[in-house]
This record gives sequence, structure tokens and C-alpha cells, in this order.
Amino acid sequence: MSLLHNPTYTFDYDEEDDRIGLQELRWSQFMCKCGRCDVKSGKNYMERLPVLILDDVSREERGSRMDIELGYVCKWSADNIHMLPSKDPHRVGLAIKIRVINPMKRLKIVRGLILRSVTRIALSQNSLYFDTDDLKGMALYLR
Repeated sequence: MSLLHNPTYTFDYDEEDDRIGLQELRWSQFMCKCGRCDVKSGKNYMERLPVLILDDVSREERGSRMDIELGYVCKWSADNIHMLPSKDPHRVGLAIKIRVINPMKRLKIVRGLILRSVTRIALSQNSLYFDTDDLKGMALYLR
């Protein structure tokens, strides 16, 4: 979990709800971060497969902290902030972008993703992206 991630819980959504099915991560890490929508958790909007894969990789790396930059993105945020195309996997909760500065940590995460049959990965100097969108072909991107 990121050091910057500090979720606010309500009466109908508490920390236990935020951890259901996950060991290291929290569903609220994958919510839309625009601040304008009413999305308070990624639990109802993210597909389970990419989150469970990343949770498994995090557990394998002994609780490695994950700073999730993008998970689910609402329509307003996708159109106005991120300028995402209409078929972008973030719009349907199939993609995750993680801020990873350490090259060794980035390599360990990529290794874990490949071992779990993730076939679309993008790497940059400060981040790592992957998605589980079956409608797109296999690819490894360097940005």
C-alpha cells in the first residue's frame, strides 16, 4: 500500500470491506482519483483479475508497497483529465498504472506479472502499466 494512500471510511464502507479478498492491497487504492465523482472504492468498478494479480505479486514480494496512479477512471476524468480513448481499459477497470521508481522493484513486478500470464505491459522511467483486456493483443511497450 502506498504511503500516500489514506482512505476515509464511512458507516456503510469500513476497512474490512476495503480488504475483502485482498491480502496486501486495498480496493480504495483503485478508485477514481478525480474528486468530482462519487466513486469511493474500486471494489464496485474494478475487475477482480488485475487487482488480484497485483495483490498476489505484492504478497510474493513480501508486502511491497504499491503506489497506484490509475485504476478505474470515471467518464468525466477519462474525458477531461486523462484524455483517454473511448476503448481504454481504465474506463472499465481492466488496467492498472503503478508508480515505481526503483528499477529492481519494477523488474520484480514485471517478472511476477509475466509469471501470471499478463501479456500487455508498458514500462517507463517512473511507472509500470498492465492490463488484462482480452480484446487487445500481446505487447511490451517501453515509453
